[in-house]
Amino acid sequence: MSEPPESPESPDVAEVLARLRAGVRQRQAELATVSAATDEARFKLAELTSKELIQEPMAVSPRPVVGRALVFVRKAVFHLFFKWYMRPVLEQQNAFNQTAARLIQDLMQRQEQLARQVREMEARLAAWEKTTEKREP
Repeated sequence: MSEPPESPESPDVAEVLARLRAGVRQRQAELATVSAATDEARFKLAELTSKELIQEPMAVSPRPVVGRALVFVRKAVFHLFFKWYMRPVLEQQNAFNQTAARLIQDLMQRQEQLARQVREMEARLAAWEKTTEKREP
């Protein structure tokens, strides 16, 4: 039997494989740099989540004699003049921090999922290449 003639629209298998291999090598290089930083990213994410909530400032004074009076005055001034302004700002900042931490965690999970998919595709490509090499004389 003779092989059907190639149409000008059908791609060259060797060219497609070369492009696919180049893409896999590029993705491997990207993943190598990302996976090395994954542990550091997890540490930074844990640090971020531990610091995502900002609280109202505590009034303290290191002075032993007049310290209690200074603390009382600071609390009174804060309660009378700054509390109405600071609480909405703190709530907005806390909401932003929580959203950013969730987004970063989602991005890290997606990155890990993509890395798994790339490894699976590499294994499938290697298996496919072996089967095509066996078929070719």
